[in-house]
Amino acid sequence: MIKSKFKKVTSLLMAALMCVTAFAGIGTTTVYAAGDIGTISFSNTYDSNGNAMRYNGSANIGGYTAGGTGNYKYRMFVDGETAFCIQPGVPLKTGNTLKKASSETWNALSSNQKKAVGLALLYGYQGNRNNLSGSDDEKWLATQTLVWEFVTGCREATGSYRKTSNKVYNLHFGSNYANSGAKAVYDKIVDMLEQHSTIPSFMASGKNDITKELAYKDGKYSITLTDNNGVLSDFSFVSADSDVKVSKSGNKLTITSANAFSGSVRISATRNNVPTVSSSAKLIAYGDPDLQDLVTGVENADSVNAYINVETPTGTIALKKTSEDGVVAGIRFTIEGEGIKKTVVTDENGNLTVEGLFPATYTITAQSIDRYEPQQTQKVTLIGGKTTTVNFNNTLKRGKLEVVMDHSGP
Repeated sequence: MIKSKFKKVTSLLMAALMCVTAFAGIGTTTVYAAGDIGTISFSNTYDSNGNAMRYNGSANIGGYTAGGTGNYKYRMFVDGETAFCIQPGVPLKTGNTLKKASSETWNALSSNQKKAVGLALLYGYQGNRNNLSGSDDEKWLATQTLVWEFVTGCREATGSYRKTSNKVYNLHFGSNYANSGAKAVYDKIVDMLEQHSTIPSFMASGKNDITKELAYKDGKYSITLTDNNGVLSDFSFVSADSDVKVSKSGNKLTITSANAFSGSVRISATRNNVPTVSSSAKLIAYGDPDLQDLVTGVENADSVNAYINVETPTGTIALKKTSEDGVVAGIRFTIEGEGIKKTVVTDENGNLTVEGLFPATYTITAQSIDRYEPQQTQKVTLIGGKTTTVNFNNTLKRGKLEVVMDHSGP
């Protein structure tokens, strides 16, 4: 009953309230074409226990005083739609009108700041409130805090979105008014933001930055990679080659192939569990040069992708030439298979090595030399990561001696 009376009294005061401080004078209202403007209204904010939420402190931001210890925290709306302030401390009151898509403050933000604000809205009240704890107003306040941190530079707008200053944070959370329920929501959203751009430690955000080689063992090629960032479970994986399989277990990703393959195969990962909204949803910034600017709505974020390329290892053929007459240098051999055909020559010791061969079966043919018996062509199966040795030996041709007995006598 007391709370109901309190709400009624405060609602009568809305015409004299600003977004972030007490009443600060009459604002200028500009008339625009219908549909291009939004009309501002406010409501009190309440925690999960039904207590009105207040500012913990105050701060000078951009020449304006935001907050004020003990001042009530009011929530703003544009044409009845939940909105978020992007100019802490700048005056705004019930009945003011702002022009749609006309915020100079929003336009002046960097691309990264705009994306960061969009993420705060998406993981916060606008896109994810059904998965957050606390009262509706606590979820809104937590989100508003992060929006202010990004637009004022109190939180980095890229990477893990690290907080760089407590100036905005202390407006809402502290020893004077802890707003503990809203802080718990804030901490949850921050945790999700910090993880948003984090990819598995063994992958790269570029498509061709990292290449790993599968090892041959027990009749197959495979590699097991460990994610030191602890986000593997948040990603789904797709192989560009259906014969190259990917499986997850805890923080380990295993990539396997029953057969060797030519070139590299790309494994793509996409972050799951990012909140989504309707594809038609829009984030809109409302503005007026003389009033506080606001944003409403929310949009889907760009997908977070990571990549790794894998290859099967190449192999080596080592050939040893021996000969009955000791001549082993400069003997030519032709190696053919898997789309290649190359001629190689033995060194002074009768050895030759051919590296970087794709795992496959190769045919090796020796140079034909008249004084030697014909050499048999040999086939060798090359395994990736292994050296396969093959031996050739030249045997001299032997002439035939025919003895004819002469039986004629003297």
